[in-house]
Amino acid sequence: MKIIIVIIVLYLLYKLVFDFIVPVSKTASQLKNQVNQMNQAQQEQVRRQQAQASKPTSKTTSSTPSTATTDSEYIDFEDVK
Repeated sequence: MKIIIVIIVLYLLYKLVFDFIVPVSKTASQLKNQVNQMNQAQQEQVRRQQAQASKPTSKTTSSTPSTATTDSEYIDFEDVK
């Protein structure tokens, strides 16, 4: 009787380890790798944006439209009777 109980306990420990603990540890390591890859990609994107922002370009000054109107642009409205 004692041998049967020991065999059952060993079987349950085996099932616990190989059906629960091993898959959970594999999943945790995969998630950790994916988080690290996403962090690296985000840091690379930030570096690219900072490098792009540090380069002076003439487009940034010319791309802003002028909102001030001058007298030469103003057209008088005439009443039509």
